[in-house]
Amino acid sequence: KAQASWTSHIYAFYDGNVSIEYRNGQLHHVFHCAARNCRHTVSGNQTTKDAKSTKNFRSHAVKCWGEDNVAAALQVSSLGEARKLLKQNGGTRSQRLTDLFKAHAAAGGESFSHVPLTREQTRVEHVRWISESLRPFTVVQDRGYRRLMKSGRPSTYIPSPRTVARDVKILFDKTRERLRKRFETIPACPSVYTDAWTSPNHRAFVALGGHWEEDNQRI
Repeated sequence: KAQASWTSHIYAFYDGNVSIEYRNGQLHHVFHCAARNCRHTVSGNQTTKDAKSTKNFRSHAVKCWGEDNVAAALQVSSLGEARKLLKQNGGTRSQRLTDLFKAHAAAGGESFSHVPLTREQTRVEHVRWISESLRPFTVVQDRGYRRLMKSGRPSTYIPSPRTVARDVKILFDKTRERLRKRFETIPACPSVYTDAWTSPNHRAFVALGGHWEEDNQRI
């Protein structure tokens, strides 16, 4: 009966199986975080005036899933759809999950796999592909690439090399700022390492990584 009132999208970040406990004779609903490997629970005292408050739920969700994911989930059409997208992502925190929420919201709740990307979404996809594939920004001007991208979709928007370069810089600056803010909340210093190697075609690579503990979990 109480579940009918749990309509806030924030409940998507918690397991649907809620435990019922009595503490000092007072009824509590205990929600379990849906994130993989997270055992955190949030309890709601049902005998108080703020029994329906979601402040504590949002606080942990932001800490566990990230502000971007929580904000994006609130834009989805319904709690059920938000839970469905979380399940598709395997219960993990990632930028892909944020993109899923935003794409679903932009599609008005439709199956966004059949909805054309907006210009902004297309720019995001180009930045991701070019960065992950180590392609030059000028690849978007390649005749074969443009022909392939516009095959069957002549109106497809392809950003210019200058636009891609600008978006990559913006993404780098924002990612650096997010990491800076996150590391400020970590009590210990992250263990940072580098790895360099040369591929068979004589292209050199340098990777930068790090490990740290957060909420008793190694990241």
